[in-house]
Amino acid sequence: MPDTKSSFPLIESIDSPDQLKDMDREQLVALAAEIRGFIIKSVTHTGGHLGAGLGVVELTLALLAEFNFNERDKLIWDVGHQCYPYKVLSGRAGGFASLRQWGGMSGFPDPAESPYDTVKTGHGGTSISTAMGFALAWHGRSEDEGRKAVAVIGDGSLQEGQAFEALNHGGTFKDLNFVVVLNDNNMGISPSVGAMSAHLSRARSSTWLNQRLRSLQRAIKRIPRVGEEVEDVLQRWYHSLQGIIPQHAMGIVFEELGFFYYGPIDGHDIDALRAAFRATQWMKRPVLIHVVTQKGRGYKDDIPETTCYHAAPPSKALKAVTRKAYPEQGGPSFTSVFAEHAETLAERDDRVVVVTAAMLEGTGLAAMQQRRPQQCLDVGMAEQHAVGLATGMALAGRKPICAIYSTFLQRAYDQMFQEAALQNAPVMFCLDRGGLVGADGATHNGVFDISFLRCLPNFSLMAPRDTGELVQMMDMAHEHAGPVAIRFPRGSGARPEEQLAHRDFSWGQAEVAAEGGDACIIAYGPMTYTALHVRRRIEEQNGLKLSVINARFAKPLDEETILEALSRHAVVFTLEDHAAAGGFGSAVAELASRHPGSLRENRHLEILAIPDRFIDHGDTGLQLASIGLDTDAIFARVAEILETVHRSGTSAPVVAVAGRSAS
Repeated sequence: MPDTKSSFPLIESIDSPDQLKDMDREQLVALAAEIRGFIIKSVTHTGGHLGAGLGVVELTLALLAEFNFNERDKLIWDVGHQCYPYKVLSGRAGGFASLRQWGGMSGFPDPAESPYDTVKTGHGGTSISTAMGFALAWHGRSEDEGRKAVAVIGDGSLQEGQAFEALNHGGTFKDLNFVVVLNDNNMGISPSVGAMSAHLSRARSSTWLNQRLRSLQRAIKRIPRVGEEVEDVLQRWYHSLQGIIPQHAMGIVFEELGFFYYGPIDGHDIDALRAAFRATQWMKRPVLIHVVTQKGRGYKDDIPETTCYHAAPPSKALKAVTRKAYPEQGGPSFTSVFAEHAETLAERDDRVVVVTAAMLEGTGLAAMQQRRPQQCLDVGMAEQHAVGLATGMALAGRKPICAIYSTFLQRAYDQMFQEAALQNAPVMFCLDRGGLVGADGATHNGVFDISFLRCLPNFSLMAPRDTGELVQMMDMAHEHAGPVAIRFPRGSGARPEEQLAHRDFSWGQAEVAAEGGDACIIAYGPMTYTALHVRRRIEEQNGLKLSVINARFAKPLDEETILEALSRHAVVFTLEDHAAAGGFGSAVAELASRHPGSLRENRHLEILAIPDRFIDHGDTGLQLASIGLDTDAIFARVAEILETVHRSGTSAPVVAVAGRSAS
């Protein structure tokens, strides 16, 4: 790990970002180089988002040199993974030794860490709305005069519908004091797509435009500020001059939305960045500053594969101590098997088209997109559009597969309702990163999808116990006449040699994975293997035999199998890596309530699920242990309940929710 005292003396000398205000250009350039070296050395050890932070080093220095984000101004990072240089410079360099590890520093902004962080965020397209909210709250209050709310948004995030909604609304306030910094690097995780990206590219490549904008900037700087009336005249004069430049097409878009446009400028030129912030500091209107940066600058610059530096994996030393979710884990990843079978389906049926939203790499589809571009579409960071597009294709006779992370599907909830469910459109939704996701933490945990989809009519919900069952479920969903959501976790499934035999099953049919008469665990998804491990330990140490049911479906439930288990066993547990509220266990409890005879007086149903709180970052094994959902804690809980029930012949509450709050 980096030693700031010996290897990075300039970083060590920074006690407060205010020191940057007094540094000259040479000092800031040297500090920028040191920050890049520090981040590369740190993040390649712990793992984390690398490219975004490396691209905004000079921008971060200029922002901190020209604004006061601790006491007066507010900075909102869009997505949040651009914030590593900001963390270094706001007193958190020492925290990088524990970056994204349990109990350590978050990989995203977090107000609990520092007063310099405004909001805890990990999704894209939200920053402009938040910054505008601060500006409106301050507007017209004398005590807040001169405060600036600054949003830094990447060109990939600008494709989000919310970003356009905020620009559309923000431009109507001609005297609202906030700044949008468009960090244009032509990248999200993958290269940006769409008409807006192409438009930005044309502006980005115009050196002629840059030279003339600099001349205009210098001319305006020489005119003294002599009151609000003259300020407004100057702004309108500058605005009109920009508009008559033929190549200034980019600015016209934002100017027509009501923003004062400044740029494009070199996002790695500290002097130009500081000049831009100073030139617009006095303006009392919405301002958009367009800066052009290179994502991943300073790391593998000679490698043309641009996605290689988006994120770095943790070192082998950290991987060696990562805990497995269950002992059989270690087979192919669910993501890779999903992507392979999606392409297989596309080969078999030319009606198949896979749609994803700026996540070709994350969903494993990059290779398919290269080989079958007509059947694999990346719509950019626009989940709402992805769902609407897939629905339209389904209604027109195609067989769409919509591949979106569980946490990102929340952004398209209205489309899931109005377009997919209401129309009963046969779209297969494949939800990667279902469950706890490890180092990305609370913003990315996919633990709400069962509850927000289960309430929608026409939807069917499935979760495979392993990658072999994922293939079976995709084949079934391909033939189904309505919308289907298949959730699967990040990481590997059970090793092929450890997987249970794969037999054909019908729609809504659960699997009895093991028989026993003393209790039953009804598991959803890969936690079936956790349940089987607990079963073995209970038999070895307590001499009791448990049944294990692989539910497969959260909707429709296999009511016959589950009701039989509830009536036959004194104790039944449900097990899932999802929030307890509204999840799979809730569905089982609702079923029991509709059939009161299934739970006699001395029967006990316990829901083992994620408690009602956000779970912080750390490896998945530690996350599960913190809330009582690792194999050791589940074994202890099951053994405790069984001992109580079998000793007394009765139990505590008929229905209980287990799990503890994370510490």
